[in-house]
Formats: sequence, structure tokens, C-alpha cells
Amino acid sequence: MRKKLLLPGLGFSLFAAAQSANSLAYTFIPRAALEALGKADGDHPARVVDIAKSYNLGAYLLHLSARKPTPANGWTHEDISELYYVIRGSGTFLIGGQLVNAKKDDPNSESVKTIRGPSATGEIKGYTAQRYSAGDIIIIPANVPHLPTYEVSETADILRVVIDPQRALSLK
Repeated sequence: MRKKLLLPGLGFSLFAAAQSANSLAYTFIPRAALEALGKADGDHPARVVDIAKSYNLGAYLLHLSARKPTPANGWTHEDISELYYVIRGSGTFLIGGQLVNAKKDDPNSESVKTIRGPSATGEIKGYTAQRYSAGDIIIIPANVPHLPTYEVSETADILRVVIDPQRALSLK
């Protein structure tokens, strides 16, 4: 059997093996659910599902209001890789380089359990400033420093797809 994650209006589906062989199961996230998540700034989990007891796959909505470039801490995820698909808006990600004075995030924090997984935070240096706009895709492998919220030229909604092989994120 396959588990299918449908994301309306984005033109693609994500497939992965599931447990039962008798019926086709899938996870559907209606547009209204994503719109509700986009009412407040932040990285909001829409769904995190178990894929054949092998890894977790998460769909998040990153909603960002316009903001000027702001020096801030970046982070790395120990095991989590991410795909960002820009639904609307534009801005600049900081990607790569290194984290200076990096500190491991509290493994018991809500953010680590539901959004970031095991990670470290620190001042990001030596990065590439990557401009993005609607329709762009950015893939961030595990352990690559990044800061998606550095600058937002135009209010942005970004689908964040998370591959969590260690199953660190709580299911939703």
C-alpha cells in the first residue's frame, strides 16, 4: 500500500510506502488548513506522518511577513533534510557557511520536538545569500547552516517538506 500526501494548488504529490496492503491510505491537507496556518508568522506543522515505520515525512507552512534584512542566528538540523517550495512572496535565505559559537538546542523544547528536530543554533558566517520568489525550490541537506527568515521582500508562504530519518519529530 502507498501513503499519499496531497497538497492542493501545488501541483505535486508525495508518495511513500505504508503498512497495510489492503487499501490505499493517504494524508490529505486541504487548502483551508494551510490558509489557517498562514494567519500567523512562523513555521507551522500541517502534518507529520510515519512512513512504513522507516522515517517521518512532514509538511509545514512557513508564513513570513515582510521584513528588512535582520542579522540573526542560523541553525543546522542534525538529521533532518528539507525542501522549501515558495508558494508566494519573495526574500532571501542565508545558506551554507558555518555556525559560530553554535549551541545545541534543548532536546526537550517544543520547537525541537515538533518543528526542528535535534539541531544547533549560532551566528551564521560565510553563507550564500540566496534570493527566492514564488515557484522556486530550495533543498537543504542535514547539517547545512541556514536562515530562511533573513529577509522577506514580500509576505511569503513557503511549503517546507521535512525528511526525518531518525523519526525525531512528533507525529501530527
